[in-house]
Amino acid sequence: MMGLDALPTYNRVTAWFTDPEEDMGQYLQWLRWLNQGLDTGHWRVYKCREEPNGVRLVLSVDSTSITALERLGWRPFSGVGQAIVSLLDVRLERKK
Repeated sequence: MMGLDALPTYNRVTAWFTDPEEDMGQYLQWLRWLNQGLDTGHWRVYKCREEPNGVRLVLSVDSTSITALERLGWRPFSGVGQAIVSLLDVRLERKK
């Protein structure tokens, strides 16, 4: 038996990519290949919306990847430019 703290935890994030949606699986693979510490194999896409200048996703992301995203300044390289990622329902303190 194991405790509940042994189960992985997930956070919802929003991610914005500069290129239009072609293949979300490909975007997530690029993120994994190009950014050390991001294991996108367990990420889930809740919502996908194309916008005039790109695509916005709502994702479920594991806590290990959250730590890696923090190290990357919430701007991982995506292979098609730089993605912008932020936690939902959590305000990040900006550096002054």
